[in-house]
Parts: sequence; C-alpha cells; structure tokens
Amino acid sequence: MSFDSVTEKIAHFIGTFDLTIEQARLRDQYEEFTALRRKFELEELEDPTIITIRAELSPEEGAYKPLPYKFFTPPSDPTPSTYSGAPFEETVINVGQPFVAGPLFSENLPIGSTEVKFNVVPVQPEIEAEQPIGSAVTYTFQSLVLSDNDTIGEGDFRDADELIAEAEEATQVATSLHAVSAPSYSIADYLSIDYVKALAQEMLSPSISNLEGVTVHQFHGADALGIIVNGEYVDEAPEWDELLPSFHKKEQVDEETSPDPFPAEWDRDDEDEFNDGHSVVTGGNLAINEVSATVAWIDAPYIAVGGQSVSLTMISQVAVVSDMDVGAPANKSGTNVVQTSHISVEENPAYWIDDSAENEGQPEWITIDWINGDLIVSNFVKQETDATDIDHIGTEISASTALYALGDNEMVNVSNIIQLGSYYDLVMVGGDMISIDILMQTLVLMDDDVVSGGMAGVEDGADENLLMNMASVNTTGRDVHEELNDDLSAAMDLTESDIDALHDALLNDPTFAGMEQLRVLNIEGNLLQVNVFEQVTVLADQDDVHLHGPNAHATEVVAGSNAMLNAANIVKSGVDSTVMAAEGEYSDLLLHQASLIDVPSHEEVEEIANEAIALIMDEMNVPGDETGIGPKGNDLTPGEMAETTDGLQTLLA
Repeated sequence: MSFDSVTEKIAHFIGTFDLTIEQARLRDQYEEFTALRRKFELEELEDPTIITIRAELSPEEGAYKPLPYKFFTPPSDPTPSTYSGAPFEETVINVGQPFVAGPLFSENLPIGSTEVKFNVVPVQPEIEAEQPIGSAVTYTFQSLVLSDNDTIGEGDFRDADELIAEAEEATQVATSLHAVSAPSYSIADYLSIDYVKALAQEMLSPSISNLEGVTVHQFHGADALGIIVNGEYVDEAPEWDELLPSFHKKEQVDEETSPDPFPAEWDRDDEDEFNDGHSVVTGGNLAINEVSATVAWIDAPYIAVGGQSVSLTMISQVAVVSDMDVGAPANKSGTNVVQTSHISVEENPAYWIDDSAENEGQPEWITIDWINGDLIVSNFVKQETDATDIDHIGTEISASTALYALGDNEMVNVSNIIQLGSYYDLVMVGGDMISIDILMQTLVLMDDDVVSGGMAGVEDGADENLLMNMASVNTTGRDVHEELNDDLSAAMDLTESDIDALHDALLNDPTFAGMEQLRVLNIEGNLLQVNVFEQVTVLADQDDVHLHGPNAHATEVVAGSNAMLNAANIVKSGVDSTVMAAEGEYSDLLLHQASLIDVPSHEEVEEIANEAIALIMDEMNVPGDETGIGPKGNDLTPGEMAETTDGLQTLLA
C-alpha cells in the first residue's frame, strides 16, 4: 500500500534523521579511535592495550630429571702426559680422537674454588667406519649475449651484418693463436695417461702463428715463474682499476661520492646527465669474465705413487684488436692491451711435524681411509661474452642540450669456487697422480669507428680502450721428488684384506719415525686434480657517427673507452711434500701470450682524416670549410675507406 504524499514525506524525514544520528555517533567513535592511534604512535598513550598470556611452565614434582653426568675416575697419578708436539690451537680434521680429556676437581679444594686441573689420559682410539673424503667435481658454464645495435637518423652507414661477420672471423683467428687446441671437458680424458702425455707433448712444441703482425711470447719451465706482463718480467703487476679508461673512472668516482642509495637515473633533481652541453656515447662498454678457485682438498708431507706423477700448468692468453678509426676525434683514440701472468710456488712445512725433534720411536696408532677407486678433484669453468654494440647515428645537433646514450653497457660473469678438505700424514696412490691446470683467455675487439663532427668525449682527450688478460696460479706447498723405498713399495702391494699387515708395515717404516700417530689415505686408483678455465670475450663496437648542425663541432663523442677483462685465479693450498713415484715424475710450465693489434699510427690517422671528412661532408651535402675540404673527396665509401687501411680486415678477407 502506498502512502499519501504527506505520510511519505514524514517517513522520509524520520529515516533521514535516524541515519544522520547514526553517522554522528560513528564519527565520534572514529575520531576517538584515530586520536588514540596517533597518540600511541607518538608514544604518548598512557595506558596502551596490554595482552597477557598465561602459561604453566613449572613441571610437576618428580616429572623432570637432570641429564646424567659423571666425572672420570681420577688416576693415582694426576700428572698430565708429556706434550707430544701436536698443534693444540689449530683446527684440523681427524679420524677418531687420540685423547680423552675430562675435568678433575681436587677433594682438598674448598667449595666455590675456581681452580681446575685437567687430566689427559692417552687411550687407543676407536676407529669408526666413517665415510672417507670423496671426489669433488664442478662444471660452470656462463654465457652473456648482447645485441645493442642502434640506428638513429639516416646516412651512409656500413652494413651491421657484415661487421658482425668480421668479428666472428676475428674470433676464429684469435682461437688459432692459442698455444694448444681447445681443452677437453671430459674427466675420462684426463684419467687416460696417453691423453696426458699428448697434452704434455703439445706443451713442449706449442704452435706459433706465422701471420703477419702477430706478437708471441712463450716461457717454459722455471722461466714461466714470476710476474710477466706482455712478455716482460716485472716486480708488480698492473692494477685493473688504475688502467681503466677515464670514462669508467668517472663513473666509479660518481658512485663512490654519491650518498644516494638509489640508482642515479632515479634522481632528477640535480639533472647531472642533462647539464648544458652535447654528448654522443656509442662506446663506453664494460665486459668482465672473472673466476677464482681456492683448492685445498687433500695433501700430505709424504705421498707414495704406484704409477707416474705428472704435473702440468699452462696459461695461454690471446688478444686480437682492430681499432682503425676514421674522423675528427680519431687521433685521440687508441687501445691498451695488457696480458699479465703470475705463477708462484711457496714453501709451507707441515705444521704438525716437529722436524727439530729427534726421530726416535715409531707411531703408536694408525688410521687409514680407504678409497676403492679414483679420487677426483676437478673444476671446469667456461665463461663467454659475445656483444655487438654497432651504433649508427646521423643527426643534426641544434638544440641547447643533447644526449645520445647508445652504448655504456655493462656485462659481468663471475664464479667463485672454494674446496676445503683434509690433511694426512701419508697419501698412497695405487695408480697415477695427475695434476693439470689450464687457463685459456681470449679477447677480441673490433672498434673501427667512422666519425664526422664532434670532439673527443673524455676530459683528458684519451678515448682509449682497455683489454686485459690476467691469470695467476699460486701454489702453497713445494713438492720434492725421491725414489720409492722398498718398505713403502711393499706396503702398497697390500690390499684391504691385509689391513693388519699394512698397519705393521707402515708403523715400522723408518720414514715415519718420531710421529705419535699416522693418518693415511689409501687410494687404489688414480689421484686426479684438474682445473680448466676458459674465458672468451668478444665485442664488436664499430660505430658510424655523422653529426652536423650549428652545435656539431661542440658535441662530445665517446666512440671508444671500452674496457674488457678476463681474470682467472687459482690458489692451491697444501704443505711441502715428498713425492715418491714408482714410475717416475714429469712436470712442465708453459706461458703463451699472443696478440694481433691493428691500430694506425698518428701519421696514418692524419693522412686519412681529411679524405674521410671531405667524403662524408660531400655525401651529406655539407659545404667545405676554409681549409678547402669539400665535395672533391675520393669516391670511396666510409666502409671501403676503413677496409683499405685495416690490416686485420685484409687478413680476414
């Protein structure tokens, strides 16, 4: 039933009045709640809400008993045993415990006295069936691929696909410049003594390229020890941070001095990137491959080998550069190639053996870890960076401020390996003991730029690239080689079923006289320790920069300033060892540094600069200046002009 108009108005009024009263009441509650919350946030709330949780934590009487504990029965003579010379303050890994120690309180001491005496009771250790140290194998493959080929505007640009193909051919040339062929990543190959012998033969007669312009430095054996930079011995290796191009040093300073934790591009207050001026950045790339390995798996002051002992260390470094720039800023550019190697061996006597003590008495106890097979400690790392930053820009610079950032890429591969194991007093190897370290580093840079207009884009005027191969193999623990004596030779013929006879043979061997206990690792198969690191960094940064307009001459152009690093470091931590191999030993070191650098001299740059500028100005319909440089240039394109004087391009063709 519908209401008449008067009744409907009264009902509507009553409803509205009721809603208004409810809204006012809720607002009062909300304002009170808001005030209390704000007061609590300001720590001014006098009586904050407190939540109390009650829990009965006291156990019932008789339901809890203390853990059982009892003291050792004091012996008749509480004098501690004689110090044995073993290290008490160094952390070592033992199988079993040679001593059992317990606190002994004197009955004559008053209650509350803090004097405590310790009694060390020598007991025969119980040999528990623990898992012996096992193999450790790592495979790490890291790959970065960058394609940052930008095109702005129009012009007579070189074909990017052809430039990429040239970089691929240069990479093949760099691969052929290494001392030996590519290393194997198969453990089975290194377990084969025939393969190891073939590798040793390759190191004895490494390949030397007969290509024109290639510089090769090789060092064998002890000659490879020390710090060697670009084929010369030095006292101190150059630092990467100190050699960086100015473009990257400026970025480092900005990052260190900036207190803002957020990325710089988020800050638009200072407008540092857009100050007055004009900049074109087509280079300034950073590419880093870095690997570091610390290996301290097993070692011993005495190592007996039933087969051969072979140790091979090889560092092969190659750098290929083509930096044939054409244009106004070209005489300010260049490339700095640094290849550094550091191979060292330091003595480190076994700290738990007291050589000054008289060698009297044989060990009382012996523990043997038995491995029925091969023990392998290997690390295979391959890092590849393949980048193309081929930028083409043809534009008019007429604005009050201009910034073209087409390069400035950062690419980083990093790998860090740490392997820590155990020390023994004796390691027995039934087969061969093989140790191989191979570090192969390859750098390829194609930076043939064609630039018209602009000026050098670095404050000190050096738009220089940096290529650096840095490798080191540092060994702690020097090995000396002796003939395998008859006692150890006979002991190595014993099997695990003759464990008692093996114990007697080793405990009575005069080699271990003076030791209190003898910890032995017996490997029935081969002991293989391999580190293979391969690093390849390729960058194609062949830019075409054509600037014109009223502000073209004042535009900073960064076409170079690329920084490329391959860094590999191996630290092998051990102790001085006497190695006794039944079938003899063989070791060799090889350092190979090769470079093919195609960079024009200052005179060559000056000679071709005028022709290049005249040609580009002709193609862009720009009139010549007072010097007479104008449309009457030669008929070559910028790409053809670069190729005519580029020795590496001639070689690749």
